[in-house]
Amino acid sequence: MPWFRRSSNSPDSSGEDPLAGRGFMQYVAEDAQKCQADQDALERGTIPEGAKRRVQRTVSGEMPWMSTLSVSELFLAELLRIEPIVQVAGSCYYHASTDNRNRIYLDSNLDATNLVRAYYQAKDISLERLREEARDAGAHAVIDAKHHFKREDTLVHFSIVGTAVRFKGLNVPRHPLVSSLSADDFYRLWQRGWMPMNFALGYHWHCMPVGYRTRSSTFSWYNQEVTSVTDRLMETRRHAMERMRQDAAQTARADGLVGVAVESRIEETELLFSRGMGWDPGVTIDGTFFPYEENGMVEVPAFNTEFFATGTSVARLSQVPLEAGQIQAVLNLSL
Repeated sequence: MPWFRRSSNSPDSSGEDPLAGRGFMQYVAEDAQKCQADQDALERGTIPEGAKRRVQRTVSGEMPWMSTLSVSELFLAELLRIEPIVQVAGSCYYHASTDNRNRIYLDSNLDATNLVRAYYQAKDISLERLREEARDAGAHAVIDAKHHFKREDTLVHFSIVGTAVRFKGLNVPRHPLVSSLSADDFYRLWQRGWMPMNFALGYHWHCMPVGYRTRSSTFSWYNQEVTSVTDRLMETRRHAMERMRQDAAQTARADGLVGVAVESRIEETELLFSRGMGWDPGVTIDGTFFPYEENGMVEVPAFNTEFFATGTSVARLSQVPLEAGQIQAVLNLSL
């Protein structure tokens, strides 16, 4: 059997498990047929049977519900006639297309277009799985949604967990609203006539090749700004925020975005250039000439600029506290 560390709690030579009978849950691998069924479900765009059973057992009262809400937020939810139903989740592990050396493709503008698409596709797939669990629970919305993005080279992982809730006295929509805002935030917005609408992502990634002129400023003997890299990061930010506005408005009205959180990153890397169809001795970057090697390729130093933002779109429906009919009108857009 496999081992990662031997200890006094390891099974003895008789094969008996010393943890047996002590209330420990043992991992039991599913058989190949069940694993294939789960994989088929994901490929069809649905959620695995185990996730459906978890939601059904919670809604029926067989299992206690779980929530990302704090105690004070649960108190406010009661005041707003919001009923927590079940904790729901969505996750996706996505690969961005690469060449045979596992390099990320860049377009003619040196933007990582396929990687950007991978981020949005991972987000959209995860949100749809989250909504499907919420639909199975008969929810109007998923609130207090906590998300996590992670990239490892060409692999993008997005996961999101939130609390599926019902708005008492209203009809259930076909596509539940998803918001990272808490019950407290909902209360404050509703009191001022605002309605949370949608979870939105803004992301862009650009690779900037540099020559000696820029590189020399990064190991200079005196303080100075590397203005060319700063300018490219600001341009990357502009593209990301524009994509976020588009993402917010693609499925619902968006007058603004709240709760926006941003991250940016600059890292040194190498960019591979290859000779075209004609004869070309090399490339000139930032006043520096880089000749092609015998294989017709050359690696050029570069900076990756990456900008990431998330938030919740909102729409102004009134100048006074929202009424049930106004909230239902928003939900009806998804019926």
